[in-house]
Amino acid sequence: MSKWISNRYVIVTAITLLMTLAACSSPAVTGMKVHMQNQEYEDIIHLADSVIARGDSLNAEIWFWRGRAQISMNRWADASESFEKTWELDTEGKLDISEYWFAFFNAAASVMNEEDIDSAVELLQTGAEINPERPDFDLMMGDINLNIYSDHAAALESFQIASQKAMALIPVMELEISEISDPYMADYYSQNLDQIITICIQALYNSGSVLSIMSLNAPEEDIPGLLEQAKAAYIKALEIDPTNVDVLEAIADTYLLEGDFESAIGIYDEAFIQIDLGVSEGWLDPEEADDIKANMMISKGYAYIEMEDFDQAINELNAAQDLIGDDFVVLSTLAHAHFVMENYDEALSMLDSAIMIEGLSNDAMGNAYYIKFACYSRKEMDEEAAEALETALEFQPDNARYWELLASTYSRLGRRNDAINAMQQAQDYGIE
Repeated sequence: MSKWISNRYVIVTAITLLMTLAACSSPAVTGMKVHMQNQEYEDIIHLADSVIARGDSLNAEIWFWRGRAQISMNRWADASESFEKTWELDTEGKLDISEYWFAFFNAAASVMNEEDIDSAVELLQTGAEINPERPDFDLMMGDINLNIYSDHAAALESFQIASQKAMALIPVMELEISEISDPYMADYYSQNLDQIITICIQALYNSGSVLSIMSLNAPEEDIPGLLEQAKAAYIKALEIDPTNVDVLEAIADTYLLEGDFESAIGIYDEAFIQIDLGVSEGWLDPEEADDIKANMMISKGYAYIEMEDFDQAINELNAAQDLIGDDFVVLSTLAHAHFVMENYDEALSMLDSAIMIEGLSNDAMGNAYYIKFACYSRKEMDEEAAEALETALEFQPDNARYWELLASTYSRLGRRNDAINAMQQAQDYGIE
């Protein structure tokens, strides 16, 4: 349900700040500044390492300039180490390293790619201490909590903190931009503002998605509150960008979970308008647009089925099939529509096409054969029904409900011993 940021690295526009050579600096630091002006980054690192090796490792400026050189060479792990040392030594806060927060973020992303989760978490925590206003650290921490630790509550907290920080930063950055006269600097800060807005929408989207996931396994009395919170998060995101297709789809899906099918359909229709606009303006690829629209048409079809408007459901699902071909979800949803319409032969035909698709999961195959069983049962074709359910159990052998239904089917066929064995399997797998 949820969609996650695929490229974690922060790209920072390089701005060369010409530094005056401070009289109070040590000769080594003065040399580093000269090397920085000449973009001689390896020389800076070599000089810093030489000074540190001679015992001058408590000079915060040495570590600071070492870190700046390492950033210029995209050596994120080394840079984060240098800036952390600067932060520890610069107890009076004379060196502002908060603007180099992205070294910790990018270092965390690098070790994440190496599956070193503990180091990534430590880097995120340190970066957040050095620059507590940045939402980036909390956003990635939410990603880790959700996808690595499967801790929905912790993930939700991280995403909510990220969105709050981002929303607090947006007006501050807008004010800064309005007061900048240098066009180059204004463009630089505008790019940073765009990044914060993107993070804010992503954090709100992720918050809503986690709340929706939590609602699926929550006690019945807690579900309405969780879904209301999810919608509130999505609505905040839409206030920032009313045209965001991902958010529109997510809020429509939430209406589906609530059983408010008419509202869901209305949101999907608004999303279709934005998708078409995206194609016409060139920021959305037509093939990608077809995939997005097809998925929404499937959801609309489901909504119409629930509303018992079967003709509209079939129309939506056929339109989705026209866009993406014989997709399993399209075919299985069409089969479901025909099943509830009591068009069992049409449903079976759709299922026969669905199970021919390569690469299906065991759950998908098991579910498809279960619907075939249901169709044959309605047609009072018990031999075929039993065969379909036996096949379903090949893909889902621990499904107690399937075993129970198979026992009942065997009983109708007069296969008493098979019925007893099937019921024993059902009990073994959890049927009371």
